[in-house]
Amino acid sequence: MTSFGLRGPALALFMLVTLIQVLSTVFFIFKLLSEVFYWQAPLIPWELQETLEILCSVGLLAGVVSSVVLLRLSFRRVNRIQTQLDATTGQFETLVASQFTEWALTPTERHVALLVIKGFSNPEIAGLRGTSESTVKSQLTAIFRKSGLSSRQQLVSCVIEDILVALKVD
Repeated sequence: MTSFGLRGPALALFMLVTLIQVLSTVFFIFKLLSEVFYWQAPLIPWELQETLEILCSVGLLAGVVSSVVLLRLSFRRVNRIQTQLDATTGQFETLVASQFTEWALTPTERHVALLVIKGFSNPEIAGLRGTSESTVKSQLTAIFRKSGLSSRQQLVSCVIEDILVALKVD
């Protein structure tokens, strides 16, 4: 998938409109500069010059329209991705909570386990919770006993694995 989600014919059309827009801009800038500096342009029949101006104006208008369409598509895509992210985040919290319920963790143990999953060390957890490091170690021992795990790494791996299975992510 390319930028803006364009593929195949849509991408080719977008590139053609962009090329027309560039050529139209160059045409109008050259025309403006020739009028400002009184450059003599080669004799082009008036009808051809009018036709080129009309075509260039249509090309610039097509560029504006395509920009608006692509902007709308981009906003829709961002909103869709944000919705998916919000749903996944909600699922993450739900799955972690159900795993902690399955392990029969107390509210305090749940909080400590979440802080471990987030990567905090024992001294950091103790500081955040306003307890001693030995209390945190004791709570971690209870978490490991109830979950059947033996280390922080196993706790994080187990939670992530359960979430990936539940979300069906390979």
